[in-house]
Amino acid sequence: MLIGVTQVFSRKLLNIPIPGYIDYIEQSMVIFAFFGIAYCQRLGGHVRMDLLMSKLSARPLYFFEALATLIGIIVISILIENSWLHFLRAYELGDSTIDIGLPIWPAKLAIPLAFGVLWIRFTIQLIGFLRLLVNPNAEIIAVPVIEDVTEIARHEIEDALGEEAAKEAKFDETYIKKGKK
Repeated sequence: MLIGVTQVFSRKLLNIPIPGYIDYIEQSMVIFAFFGIAYCQRLGGHVRMDLLMSKLSARPLYFFEALATLIGIIVISILIENSWLHFLRAYELGDSTIDIGLPIWPAKLAIPLAFGVLWIRFTIQLIGFLRLLVNPNAEIIAVPVIEDVTEIARHEIEDALGEEAAKEAKFDETYIKKGKK
């Protein structure tokens, strides 16, 4: 953001733009867009069908979670293969950015690597769900847990204000159950 502000002011006030600004931003966006995907999956932060899944429990829940994870593995496998082919093409052709000629292949290599980490995360998660499918009373390990609105609010308060504030927070359960905020 600081580089963006500097770019705008240096271009408008001094008529001296930062050379290759767009090229650098294009290359760095890969880091911000792809490197956190597996971590977000670990936390269960991706868009999920919690409305349906929250109605299920034990074996049916773990079955559908395992099925969804298996579908994710298949999709990510396809994305890894195709993004690897795009990287190879960029590397072999010596593809570069338009303005200052930065090589594009490092950014294109980062994508299959980040997807590879996500594939490993999905595999660990699938094993965790299959373990829970066999034994629903086992300790929950390596899988995201569906939290209700109250638990989510407590975690957000704890992150923002600390553990003591989260313990002292009072939630009107009837108000939350009606779907009001």
